[in-house]
Amino acid sequence: MKIKDNPDFRPTHVCLEGIDAVFPAYVSDDRTWHNHACPVFDLETIHRLADLTQKPLKGSNPEIANAIHVLDGGRNEDGTPKVIVARIDWLYVDDEGLENSTDIIPPTEDGLYDLESLEWAWHETESQPAR
Repeated sequence: MKIKDNPDFRPTHVCLEGIDAVFPAYVSDDRTWHNHACPVFDLETIHRLADLTQKPLKGSNPEIANAIHVLDGGRNEDGTPKVIVARIDWLYVDDEGLENSTDIIPPTEDGLYDLESLEWAWHETESQPAR
């Protein structure tokens, strides 16, 4: 599915409780989790989120945090990045095992990544990310 050309999605900026940062994203009013946004991100933003989720988010239980990981593998023949984006939900690792607690997040047709909500409280913001 293409997100950038989909009229149901719009570019915006989002923030997440526990992270002092603003992220560019695409959101749809039809896709929410408990009244929170379910943003879709470009690869650069996914890299930022991966860096930030390697330690527990402020105010969260470190034993149940979700973590994003990006495995870089160079470039495909068409020049697009060859990467694997994975999410590990540490809440379920003990009961369900690592394989069942890990999701591989494929890119959309236009190279964006849909992390779904991850049970995170994403909010749209008027703030712009620092450059």
